[in-house]
Amino acid sequence: MTTPHRPAVRPPYYYESLDWAGLVKEYEPPFEFMTGARLWSREQIAEEQLKRLRGAMSRAAKVPFYQRLWGEAGFHPEDVKSLEDLSRMPLYTIDDIRDSIERRPPLGDYQGLGFEDGAATPLRLYTSGGTTGAPRPTIYSQWDREVGAILSARTFYMQGVRPGDVVMNAWAYSTHNAAWIMDHALWHWLGATPLTTSTGNVTPTEKQVELAHLFKASSITATSDYLLHIADTARKMGLDPKHDLSLKTLLSFGDTAAVEEAFGVPTYDSYAFHEVQYVAAECHAKDGLHVFEDAFIVEVVDFETGQPLPPGHRGNLVVTALYKTGTSQLRYNIQDISAAYEDVECACGSRHRKLDYFQGRSDTMVKLRGVNVWPEACGRIVREHPGVTGEYFCIAQRVQPEGKPARDAMTIMVETVDGAEGSVQLRAELEKLLKQKVGVQIDVELVGRDSLRGLTGHGERAKLKRFEDQRAVNR
Repeated sequence: MTTPHRPAVRPPYYYESLDWAGLVKEYEPPFEFMTGARLWSREQIAEEQLKRLRGAMSRAAKVPFYQRLWGEAGFHPEDVKSLEDLSRMPLYTIDDIRDSIERRPPLGDYQGLGFEDGAATPLRLYTSGGTTGAPRPTIYSQWDREVGAILSARTFYMQGVRPGDVVMNAWAYSTHNAAWIMDHALWHWLGATPLTTSTGNVTPTEKQVELAHLFKASSITATSDYLLHIADTARKMGLDPKHDLSLKTLLSFGDTAAVEEAFGVPTYDSYAFHEVQYVAAECHAKDGLHVFEDAFIVEVVDFETGQPLPPGHRGNLVVTALYKTGTSQLRYNIQDISAAYEDVECACGSRHRKLDYFQGRSDTMVKLRGVNVWPEACGRIVREHPGVTGEYFCIAQRVQPEGKPARDAMTIMVETVDGAEGSVQLRAELEKLLKQKVGVQIDVELVGRDSLRGLTGHGERAKLKRFEDQRAVNR
C-alpha cells in the first residue's frame, strides 16, 4: 500500500549503506588507532596524505564553488604533484561561503550532495552556531559522520574515556553538529553511555549536577566556561566537585588549568569546528594538540598575505579535510588563530604534527592605534587578577574624544568577586595590566557577579559570546 500520489520506494537502510570494513581500515577506531596510525612515521603520513588529497581534489572538482574558485585563480588539481604544492591552491573564508549561499540559497553551491541524494545514502544537515555571523549549512554524508565520529572517539579515548563509562554531554543538542557527533562517537565507537543533558538552557545546571552525581558520570564534555559554572553550581548545592562526584577525566575546550583546579581530575583540550568536526586533540603529555593527519592537512598562514608560516609563528589556521564527501573543505581559512609546533616526536610517541592551543579569531581583531587587539587575549589577561571571577565581555566602539579626532576603542566588561564592582583601585590595576601586556589602552568596566550572563549566554550556551562590534552604529 502506498501513500496517495507517492510511490513505494525502498529506503537506503543505514546498516547496508556503507562499506564498514573499508571504513575502519582507512580510518582506525580509537583502540586500533592508538597502536596504528597514531604511530605512523612522517614518511607514511605524507604518503597517505598525498593519496587522500588527490581523492579530495577529484571530488571538489565536481562542485560549482570550487570550479569557480579555482578557475578564477588559474588553479588546476594537476598543479599539486606533492604536498609542498598545496599552497598553490587558493584559500577561501567564511565570507566566500556566505557569498555562495546568497548566490544559491538556501544551501549554496559549495555542497557536494543535495537533499535528493538522501534517497541513495543517509544524510544529515547541520548549521554552524552563528556566533560570528549567519549560520552556515553543511550536508554530511553517512561516511562523513562515521569518520567524524571515529575522530571524536579517538579524542575521547586519548583523553581517558573508556568503555562502560557514563559521559554527560553538556553541549547544545541543536542545529549545530557538536553534541550530536560527540553522542555518536560515545555510543557507536567507544562503548560509553552518553547522558544527554544539553546546555543549561535545556537542562538547568543544578539538575545536571544532580544527574552527574546520581549516575556516577565518569566524564563531562563541555566548554571550560560551562564546566567551571557546573563546579560553582555544585558548591552552591553543598557538593564538593573534587570529592562528591565520580569524575575520572574531563573533555573541554579552553582554559583546562582552571577546570583541573576546580574538579581535581585531568582535563584535556581539543580543536574542532562545524564543517569538519574534530581536527586535533591533546594527549596525556599536555603539550599541544595532535592533528589527525590521516584525515587533515593543517597549515598556519600569515594574517595578511595568506602565505604559509614556519613553526612558532602565529597566524590563521587553514584546514584541508581529506575524508569529506557531503561537502569539501580544501584550504579553508577558518580564521582561528594558532601556531604550529616543531616537527618532533611527542612524549606520547606520536609523530603527528601538533598545533598550539586556540588563541582567538582573527576576524574579531580590533586595530587600536596600530596595535592588533583580540578580545580573547584581553580575557586571558584579566583572568590573571584575583579580584575577578574570570567572566568578561568586550565591546568595540567608535568614540569621539572632546577636541580630538574620532578613533576606535575597546571596553572590556569584567565581573568582579562579590562587592568589588565599585573598586577604583581594581579598575586601575586591570587597565594597567592590559596596557602592559597589550600595548594600548583598553578601558575596563567593572560589573557584579553574574551580570554578563545576558551578553555571554553563560549557563545556557555551550559556546559563549565574548565580543560585540558596535563601531558601525557609531560612525
